[in-house]
Amino acid sequence: MDSTLAGPRQPKFRNQVRAIVGHGEAQISLGARSCAFEFSEHEAAAVSRLIADLETGGLTRHDLASRSSVIADKVPQLLHDFDELRLLIESDPQRIGHALSGTQLYREVRRLADRMVGRIATSAFHRALTEGRASRQQLIGYALEYYWIVQSAPGLIGPALGSAHSAAERRLLQDFLKSELGHDRFLAMALKSVGVTTAELEAHQPLPATFALGASLGIYGRQHPLSFKASLFLFERAQPAFIDAFDDRCRALGMPDAFHTPLRAHANINDEYDHEDISRQLMELEHAVDAETCAVVKRHIAIMVETMIQQEEQILAYYGQELTRVPRIFN
Repeated sequence: MDSTLAGPRQPKFRNQVRAIVGHGEAQISLGARSCAFEFSEHEAAAVSRLIADLETGGLTRHDLASRSSVIADKVPQLLHDFDELRLLIESDPQRIGHALSGTQLYREVRRLADRMVGRIATSAFHRALTEGRASRQQLIGYALEYYWIVQSAPGLIGPALGSAHSAAERRLLQDFLKSELGHDRFLAMALKSVGVTTAELEAHQPLPATFALGASLGIYGRQHPLSFKASLFLFERAQPAFIDAFDDRCRALGMPDAFHTPLRAHANINDEYDHEDISRQLMELEHAVDAETCAVVKRHIAIMVETMIQQEEQILAYYGQELTRVPRIFN
């Protein structure tokens, strides 16, 4: 079993964990995560010893229970709870997993995303296009949600520059940011051709899954840069079969060329400038990634892929309703 999933053999509090042992209560916190437990007066010394040992590390679970014998029966559950809140790390040098290169982690992340997408064979929206079920309103809805992501992209990418740890990484991010500027204009023109005004575009509120994708990317850019770099390819992948099916359905519904042509133009820009390679290029600069960080990145990528699948389902469901106006505007 993967040591990162089985729990640390020699647990230790993360460096950022703050532990306060007061009169009859201990409070353990790491950022927004926290827990507290009460103890009796005769258990106070054992609790203080357990907390001190976890701050130092290097002891097995059995050793921790033995050294705090008064609360030995409670130590396993406390360690389980601390681990559930991700307050612990492994301090046994023999159990710390081998590091991966950024390039290898990127390969594994790509395979993970491909496996997850492969389980559903074809995307829900792609199926609706090829089976002739996607309505005019759903096509416009797709473009509106796509527009929101694209117009938000520069603001989501920009903060990642603050965590760039080399000139090469900073240059890649700067070039990528510059290449994304103004892309929303392509989609704005497309949406105006089907009657969506500039004011409506500005007031449009994205679907929950669309907002979650943007929010996740922005948070990763600020708080977990490696997940940010690893996930960019998900937004930049070439999808020629999808674009062809989108064009065909637009023509079948008699929608103007001015609607679907800019969407193809935007996809062609991503392909022409190898935007999909941005994740690979950034990850190549990572020389060693520890096992726990690899697990966190993969978890974030899996959540992102699941959210993208949910986004297509939400687009079909929401924009498949009878709506008085297509943009989601609440006033």
